Amino acid sequence: MTASMTSTGGTAGHTPLETIARDALRLGTGGRLPTTLHYQEALEVGSGTVQKALKELQHEGAVSLVARGHMGTFITELDTALLWSAARLSPVHLLLPPNAPPESLRVASAVAERFAPFGAFTTVGHLRGAEARLHALDAQRADIAVMSAGAARDLLDTEEAGHRTLTLEPGTYYAPGTLVVVTRTPARDGTTGSSAPVNPGDLRIGIDPGSDDHKRLTRAEFPPGSGQHVETDFTHVPRAVLLGEIDAGIWHTVDSLIPLDAAGLTVAPLRRPEAVALADRISPAVLVATRDNIPGILLARSLTEDPSLTPTAEPELHGPPQVRDPLRLRLEQHQG
Repeated sequence: MTASMTSTGGTAGHTPLETIARDALRLGTGGRLPTTLHYQEALEVGSGTVQKALKELQHEGAVSLVARGHMGTFITELDTALLWSAARLSPVHLLLPPNAPPESLRVASAVAERFAPFGAFTTVGHLRGAEARLHALDAQRADIAVMSAGAARDLLDTEEAGHRTLTLEPGTYYAPGTLVVVTRTPARDGTTGSSAPVNPGDLRIGIDPGSDDHKRLTRAEFPPGSGQHVETDFTHVPRAVLLGEIDAGIWHTVDSLIPLDAAGLTVAPLRRPEAVALADRISPAVLVATRDNIPGILLARSLTEDPSLTPTAEPELHGPPQVRDPLRLRLEQHQG
């Protein structure tokens, strides 16, 4: 998706009608619109053109305005669906982590349900690394990114650019029990094959330097002296273990055509208390958007009125869709 395809509030290349509709969506009921002079200068049009656009939006029922003298023109009512149509906004583009984890698909489904009443479509992309997804937001290549609470805490505390964050309940990014340790299944003689380490300290442990969550979880589960780290894409941990490239690694479980145990792999829960506690802390999903992004503003506004994200159906690889409980907003919205 190119920069021009995201739903920011800029004026470049937009008609007066589109620009005013976008401003109204960003401001919401009670907001004060920019002056006619502002639109004239920003769009290089006459005052009559601006007034025509304002009257058209009011005539169509997209917005109701009241002029309060020198205080300006205020929005008293608005119809989000009509404004979205008038603004000619692109589909909402949501960025998820790779490999389509079920938790992220559920969040995406719930977000799409929130935008559907506006007549807005939601498209989904996948990009490895929370930092890369954040950079895509800043470059206007996406509207909303999904990341873990741990990644959001690390990346957004020191960010200078403003971002809007919405944190969901625990387990919405990493469901309980989905962060596991993958190893080779021991043979009947107790070995794991010719590549098995002789000493515990020789254990080859997969670690993904591109994932803060994976690095911290790996160091918590395998403290110093447990073995040597081998750079591994966390989504490929089972494959790396199977091929003998590593002996163990932490993996976020996703649906697989072939069960790992049938492939000769063992999946075990996190063992060390430090790793278990860390997994719980970083388990909430966080939705991130730039501060001026219209879908981010609308999502935050709608969650203020109803703090739940409810997918009507859970995405399933097999079998019929099933209705699920809502995903609830856990923490207050934060604007950096």
